[in-house]
This record gives sequence, C-alpha cells and structure tokens, in this order.
Amino acid sequence: MTVGLNLSSTSNLADMSAIVIASAIANVEPAGPAAALVHQVPIPQGAKQVNLPFWGRQTATALTEGIAIPEPQQSNVNVVNLTATEHGILTFVSDRLQRQNNENVLAQVGVMQGNAVGRLRDKDVIGLWGSVGTDIGAAGADNDLSDIAGAIAFLQTDNDANYGPAPGTPNIVIHPEQLRRLATATVPLNSSGAVGSTLPPGGISEDIIKSYWRGNDPIMGCPIYVDGNIERNSSTGDSIGCAFVDMAFSLAQATEIDSNDDDDIRLRGTEIVTVAEWGEHENVDKWAVTLTGATDVMT
Repeated sequence: MTVGLNLSSTSNLADMSAIVIASAIANVEPAGPAAALVHQVPIPQGAKQVNLPFWGRQTATALTEGIAIPEPQQSNVNVVNLTATEHGILTFVSDRLQRQNNENVLAQVGVMQGNAVGRLRDKDVIGLWGSVGTDIGAAGADNDLSDIAGAIAFLQTDNDANYGPAPGTPNIVIHPEQLRRLATATVPLNSSGAVGSTLPPGGISEDIIKSYWRGNDPIMGCPIYVDGNIERNSSTGDSIGCAFVDMAFSLAQATEIDSNDDDDIRLRGTEIVTVAEWGEHENVDKWAVTLTGATDVMT
C-alpha cells in the first residue's frame, strides 16, 4: 500500500518534498504571458461553473416634446458559461536515483512540472486565437507597424452592434520572430528591444514585465509581448499572434496548482503529481484580431 510522506519528519526526503511544491507554484506564470493577460475568473470551491454575463447595448433616440417615448427596449444579455477541467503530470523518481545524485532531484522535477503545467495553460489560451474571425497580415510576409496600427484601429472601431469597440487598452502577443521582423519597420526597435516609450502597463506582474515586456508602439500606445509558446507552421514558416483586450477571452480557474508527492514502497521511489484545473473561452470575437506573419528562422 502506498503511504504519503510525513513532512514533519527530519529526513532529507521530507525537506525535498516541501521544495517540490514551492518550486512548482513559482514556475507556473513564467512559462508564458498569454494566460496572464486574459480575463481571470475564479471558480469557487463547491461550484462546477461560473456564469459571466455580457450586457448588450441599447440605443437612445431623440424625443419630441409632448410625444411619448417609443416602445421600451429589451435588455439583452449574453451569458458565457465557464467550466474547468483537470490538467496534470506525474513523474516517478526512484530512491536509487536520489541516493546517487548530488542534485536535488525532487526540486528539479518540481520546476519541470511547474513549467509543463504553465506551458499547457498558455497554449490552451493561444489555441483560442484559431476561432478569431479577423486576421491582419499574410503568410510569408513580415509584420510591420502598419499591422500593429491596423489591429488596434480595428479593435477601437464599433464593429459589433451588441458590444461596441473593445474596452480598454489592447495587448499584443506575438512570436519572437515576429518581433524581430518588426525591427525592419519604418520606426525601428531600439537597443533594448522597445518601440518608443518603455514604461510598462499598470497591473502586470513583475515576472511578466521582466520576461516578456517589449515596449509600446509610440502611436497607438499598445503593449507588445513575446510568447515562445506560439507555434510556427512547419510547412509555411508562419505564426499567428494576437491583439486583444483582456475581456475578449476568459480563463476560469478552479485551482491554481496543486503539487503532491507519495512514497511508493513497492517501487522504491517517489511519485510526484502536479495538477491544475482551468477552462478557457472566447467571449467577444470582435475584441480580438490575429496577426499572421513569417517567423522562419533567421539564417
């Protein structure tokens, strides 16, 4: 029978198992910025779903003195149902491997599992971009600042009668090679990799700013981030980034991350399991624009 480790023990193994949990939690967010830039919706304990209402707009009319107001308008609301599913990873570390290594093997496994969970969550959010109806750029062509400006202009235009222009300042998340090709634009990137002002946007965590922040478009005031989890099409050498406001997509999370270990006496080792529970959803299609561009490797 498998018995759980006692963390109150004075053994080195118990100390290392505690490190596994700390390392796993610390390494979820740096695995990719896209998941951190969308609307976050917690699913509280005891609930299987959260409903997110989006209220439609109403239209006012000019009135004539002494004439009754026309028929009352209905209040339209679109309710998005957000649910979450489990995602996780299992690693077995033998006692013999631990004894014969000077490295803290369990801590390193915790780091790798945390990165794996964070990377999967980020890719799930990136996967939503495939359903976005508006795309700027073209396969085989370099993205330039006109693509950036065009995406932001689209988001700020009243393209949806029900929801109107995208609210707030959009973020742009692109492949690292898309950013490199922006260096050939009319307004080049400076030595720090930023266009224009380098002041970071408010409300973004320090890790995201340090790892992924790439400055502002000086005309449109749009934060630009890079995400190495964006895939390159192996046949065409293109990638798809996205300009969006946070409310364009939602990430519902029932649990941020849960990492546990268990001593397997029969197999003479330790099983480490890291699990998180989330679900992703596109809320308003016109509040996001994809950016297609060439990302083949520089030679």
